[in-house]
Amino acid sequence: MIDESKSARFLCAGLAILDVFLGGFALFAPGLTMRIFAPGRDTEDLPLLRRTGSIWFTFVLAQVWAAVNGTPRALRAVAVLRLQEVPADIIWRATGRGFGWFGKLGITSAPPFNLAAGLFLLRVAKRLECEGEYM
Repeated sequence: MIDESKSARFLCAGLAILDVFLGGFALFAPGLTMRIFAPGRDTEDLPLLRRTGSIWFTFVLAQVWAAVNGTPRALRAVAVLRLQEVPADIIWRATGRGFGWFGKLGITSAPPFNLAAGLFLLRVAKRLECEGEYM
């Protein structure tokens, strides 16, 4: 049987790694990031991209916390962060402009992925709370 708490911690570690890359590129190489995800956007959008990079780094902190200790509270925090991204990404996909094929792929796949990840982490947090498993 799959140990869901280990899977949840592994998921949080993977999300942290992803957000380190996304946040790092957005903060330190915004021009390159823009060319990869949205080649049709103007350079005037780079400050917004840098701001997004700093948000991704904030996510990293919560995800590392959840990956390390796996408490229901930590898992729930990451779940909330992921679930809040669902409507934001749907709106951005519907109203954004200039996406390249890679950007379209990312912004289209992000909402279902974040929804699944968030709901999974909430379920694991609730189960751990009910069973008293606080790692």
